[in-house]
Amino acid sequence: MRIFCLASFLLVAFAFLAFVPAIQGQGPAKIARGKRVSGLLVRIRECPESVRQKGKAMMIFEVSNTSDRPVEFCWWQSPLEKRWTASRFKVNGPDGEVGCQGRMAKRPPPSKENGDYTTLRSGWSLSVKFDLKEVCRMKAGTKYSISYQGSSLGSLPASNSIELAIR
Repeated sequence: MRIFCLASFLLVAFAFLAFVPAIQGQGPAKIARGKRVSGLLVRIRECPESVRQKGKAMMIFEVSNTSDRPVEFCWWQSPLEKRWTASRFKVNGPDGEVGCQGRMAKRPPPSKENGDYTTLRSGWSLSVKFDLKEVCRMKAGTKYSISYQGSSLGSLPASNSIELAIR
């Protein structure tokens, strides 16, 4: 009986503390789903002239560890995944925002046991070449503004923004 009373008390106390801001009129309490990884820098850039192909949007996606310690992150929802299960790119053309969509995938949450995370040592980078036209409807002869919006999993931050002309 004592254990039940103690567990009930702790549960009520936690619930009260979690929602105090809402009770005080500060809006709903926010409970974090995950910690944002600090020390990571995400950059996108156009591939060099020698790699570009007509009618494609060849780009390089790079994640760098700028901290002085190893950083672990989930590579889902980025070009590092190579399956395009989500497009986290914001692409704007002369007619406004361009729709980008990856494959719909239903899967369990990422886990270290399944290899969904990778670790970058201090000063190391990881990059991949990809064709953004695989998930975005882009027209030849058009210039676009492109940026990576970051992972909704909280693992990767947003990138720089670049201008890219499709030939």
